[in-house]
Amino acid sequence: MLQFILGAIAGAVAAYCYRDNIKSYMNEKTPTVRDRAADKLEAFGKGAEDVLDRAKSRIGSTVRAGQERLRSVGGSGPTTD
Repeated sequence: MLQFILGAIAGAVAAYCYRDNIKSYMNEKTPTVRDRAADKLEAFGKGAEDVLDRAKSRIGSTVRAGQERLRSVGGSGPTTD
């Protein structure tokens, strides 16, 4: 427990001493990180759209094939006896 408290105190002292350096570093690096994250999110969205479009076309073609198969096998439809 004592080590944790000493580590917290040392971290607080380091943050206080280097606060200007930390602040300038964050101001310089944060915008580029945000831009890269936005670009990756856009690429992910486009990829997801492509996957959904392919799935939609595959489902549509499978449904049409099933309909054609049922119509060709079914013949005249239900009969009443």
